[in-house]
Amino acid sequence: MLINKANNKADADEKVSILVVDDRADKLLTYEVMLAELNQKLVCARSGKEALRHLLRQDFAAILLDVNMPGMDGFETAALIRQRQRSETTPIIFVSAINDTVTHISRGYSLGAVDYILTPVVPDILRAKIAVFVDLFKKTEQIKRQAEEREKLIREQAVAEHARVEAERASEAKDKFLAMLSHELRTPLTPVLASVATLEHEDTLPEMMHEPLQLIRRNVELEARLIDDLLDLTRISKGKVQLSFEIVDAHTLLRNALEICQSDITDKKLDLRTELSASQVHLRADPARVQQIFWNLIKNAVKFTPQGGKLAIRSGNNREGQFQIEVEDSGCGIDGGALPKIFHAFEQGGRTQLGGLGLGLAISKALVEAHQGSICAESDGRGRGAKFTAVFPTCLPDPTHYSVFPPQSTAKRKSLRLLLVEDHQDTNQSLTRMLRRRGYEVHPAFDVRSGLDLAASQEFDVLVSDIGLPDGSGTELFRTLRAQRQIFGIALSGYGMEEDICRSRDVGFSHHLVKPVDLNKLDSLIQEISLGPGTGPFDVTPVASC
Repeated sequence: MLINKANNKADADEKVSILVVDDRADKLLTYEVMLAELNQKLVCARSGKEALRHLLRQDFAAILLDVNMPGMDGFETAALIRQRQRSETTPIIFVSAINDTVTHISRGYSLGAVDYILTPVVPDILRAKIAVFVDLFKKTEQIKRQAEEREKLIREQAVAEHARVEAERASEAKDKFLAMLSHELRTPLTPVLASVATLEHEDTLPEMMHEPLQLIRRNVELEARLIDDLLDLTRISKGKVQLSFEIVDAHTLLRNALEICQSDITDKKLDLRTELSASQVHLRADPARVQQIFWNLIKNAVKFTPQGGKLAIRSGNNREGQFQIEVEDSGCGIDGGALPKIFHAFEQGGRTQLGGLGLGLAISKALVEAHQGSICAESDGRGRGAKFTAVFPTCLPDPTHYSVFPPQSTAKRKSLRLLLVEDHQDTNQSLTRMLRRRGYEVHPAFDVRSGLDLAASQEFDVLVSDIGLPDGSGTELFRTLRAQRQIFGIALSGYGMEEDICRSRDVGFSHHLVKPVDLNKLDSLIQEISLGPGTGPFDVTPVASC
């Protein structure tokens, strides 16, 4: 409202032009004096031709036109004015000393005149008439501007809406691409890991093969982690990461993360110093995600620290009693210009020669903030190391909670009958071989039809099925089997997006494992299922929301 009032005031204060046409200079001067009180811009012309030249350059609120002029008179001038598109509605007031209704006044009005004044002109009357048209012109211009602004706004909104739709399409295409990419990259990793696991448990394996097998395992797991980072980034950007909060011991999670990184620390002969002096260590958090944060920070420090360097991990409580972890290294450091962007996705501070996608810190920051915490980075520059500090709000311990993760069942292992449906031949063969070695009766199938044929001839306790199959989907297969008999299901998939996981849950699968499949995880889930329904919630690997 205030803006409109200001615009109206500006419009009222803006001067508009009035064209006065008369061949006599004394009359022009007289009109200037008469109209001076209106405080508008007066443009004078001594002939019809001069008036037309002015009309070609600008618009006028009104035209005061003398009828009797040498050469081109007022009527001829008015006729030419009406032919100009921009001036066809400009008000024309004729001024004449001849009071001839038939010859002059009628002709004037036929040319579109709005008034016909006889001399001598009364100043007040002339000012009143011109003032009306000045005000009308200003309001008309205001309406035009408002209409143009509305049209501009509509165009901008249309452009913005188009951009939004295109951005959503691009985002959807990106998500589909990432899902397909993860599927194509994950699927071949499962038989590799299963084969490595088989060889690692061979009693006759030569000693010299242990190290190469560990190298293969580490690199396959690293590739799987990079794929997970891409999907995590997509989930975080869309706000679809679901956290399962419980009371956890931060020191326990920190030690777990440190244990995972221990082999890399040992290989690089880093001087590791730990000082876990925090007294308030209980957090209300998602244990898997907090451990992921700690692991990312430690892994990042190890990665950018050279052989024989130093690594310090410290915990404490700040003045507010919050839990604080510091991971400090003597590595390559971070340039001052890159430091403010170090938590941006794909940002590596110029350290790309060491590999990676530059997503770990971006994901860690998002996860820390999802826990109502904060994270920051410090460095004195290139070659002078870096320190990352994460802070989390603490809470009172839960007296009924004694461990971070639920203990593994000590129940006697059961030999169950498994229907394994997987169209990737290497994955099918390696999983069949490994599950049989663990005592299961495994019947492999490669598509929906062969799976249904096997199920028609014998009973199975558990269906372990890939989601994408050549002649249908694992969800269709499981739905059909569930309609016929009681059977538990574990979904396998190279797709780890939310909609894939939700479909598995909705159709009744007890668990959804994202490839590459961890055989130990699969084994423990099968044993968990053998304890009976209701032994655990719908399990997703990796964690995601629906």
